[in-house]
Amino acid sequence: MQHISARRKNETSKNVNIFQHKGFFISLVPVAALVLLCMVPPHSFGAQGKAKLYPTKVQKGIVINDANLQAYQKRVEDFVKKGDFENSLKIMLNIHDYTKEVLSVVKVIKTQYEKAVNDPSIPQNDKEEFFIKLKGLDQLIPRYTTLYEASTFDLGYIYAKRGETEKARGHLIEFLQMTPFSSSQDSQWMKAKTLLLELYSLEGEF
Repeated sequence: MQHISARRKNETSKNVNIFQHKGFFISLVPVAALVLLCMVPPHSFGAQGKAKLYPTKVQKGIVINDANLQAYQKRVEDFVKKGDFENSLKIMLNIHDYTKEVLSVVKVIKTQYEKAVNDPSIPQNDKEEFFIKLKGLDQLIPRYTTLYEASTFDLGYIYAKRGETEKARGHLIEFLQMTPFSSSQDSQWMKAKTLLLELYSLEGEF
């Protein structure tokens, strides 16, 4: 497998610049109430407790939920700044799986609620309740779509740093396919394209 181009003057500076890109880590307004309202129950840390949210090493059995998602994103950012792509990968894989799963569940529930509000056999009071819940779901879907897209880019970047070229390419291609095109050189789309071309040794070709 090919490694990322060696054209770097400062690895730490490059890591920080990419991971601190505006909008890269989404500042979340707590949406636990909306998740509960839409019957997407948050997971818990169980026996680990809150005190173990920031262990020195990433522990096995990480449980990502809406309440701790932003904290774990910050941990990934810190690990990347230090060049620790092993622990950052462990967390990011969990974030990626969590956001994908939530997005899938929310879309399934939304589909059923939309059918219910148009079903003449459903009582009007129930329809009104489902309609209110649909508004909550409409807020969750774009939020988690953005989070899932970001985690896909993150995995591509981290795998590239680890020299796992094939996995990096797969995630970067997926990101380019799912994310709207942007001509801005500072956009995540362009950053993903540039990194992908580096992995193919096609820098500057297109």
